[in-house]
Amino acid sequence: MATLRELLEQGMLMGLGALSLTRETAQNFVDEMVKRGQAQREEATELVEQLLKRGEKERNALRRLIREELQEVLKELQLPTHADMKALEKKLDAILHKLEATPSE
Repeated sequence: MATLRELLEQGMLMGLGALSLTRETAQNFVDEMVKRGQAQREEATELVEQLLKRGEKERNALRRLIREELQEVLKELQLPTHADMKALEKKLDAILHKLEATPSE
């Protein structure tokens, strides 16, 4: 009988796709493994939870990676940031305030 860790790895390799793993998908996969004798019923709940945790971990890592890459691309494009726009807005407000305070001729 394979260890729990081996079963987890096998599950990921069999195309479950950690990034799109749902509780129902994981449960169905584990139920099928139990039916085929590849896992014990007692392990099933723990296995589902471990699959879900691994999927969540993978999703979070991917989100971080995408965020970092996006920030790099934006930096390379030299697009103004939200903070840049706020600073510009403050400067414009100050100029408008001065213009409004200046008597018109």
